[in-house]
Amino acid sequence: MKDPTTEGYEVGAHEIDGMVRNLCAYALGEPDPLRRYLDLTHQQVLFDGMAEALRKERGKALAVLLIAGASAEEIVELTNLTKPLDVTKLVKAAGEGEHVKQALTAAATAERKAAAEARRSAAAAAAAERKAAAEAKRQEAAAAAAARREAAAATKASTPGRKRAALADIPPGTRRVLTADELKALAEVPAQPKKKRRAPASAD
Repeated sequence: MKDPTTEGYEVGAHEIDGMVRNLCAYALGEPDPLRRYLDLTHQQVLFDGMAEALRKERGKALAVLLIAGASAEEIVELTNLTKPLDVTKLVKAAGEGEHVKQALTAAATAERKAAAEARRSAAAAAAAERKAAAEAKRQEAAAAAAARREAAAATKASTPGRKRAALADIPPGTRRVLTADELKALAEVPAQPKKKRRAPASAD
């Protein structure tokens, strides 16, 4: 019976004849016809077993392809198999069906774990980025507040009141050349009203 999973592969009669003569030369050379029949029948059963063994080895090879990531459809395209079901049949005949199932399940689980880990890493990176941005914004706000305080302090130091206060700090009787700032401050000091002199009391 022809194996449907071997469609597309043909061998010539001369190839078969050559293989039989190579492998069964002793049985073919037996002069006793009964003995020759028995030996050749044994060889045929042996070759049937070899064909089944080869079928299983083919299934094992396909199992390796499936575990490596190839789909049954892709294997059909790469071989002379006619449908994905042929792939499944050969793999099961080789006793590799459960092995392939476990391997593919493990691969899918590992892929899901890797994807979940990638999502966690991305979320952690995004959180760190947001935290860094918030910290930079906080530092920027603190720097702006410090700058405003310094500007306010500088403005306060440059007011006439401060200049008058600084001018008042000069001890009386000190003789020195005033600076331009001191002269400006002195000019801004409002003139004090002169006190009226009291008339001397007349004698009665």
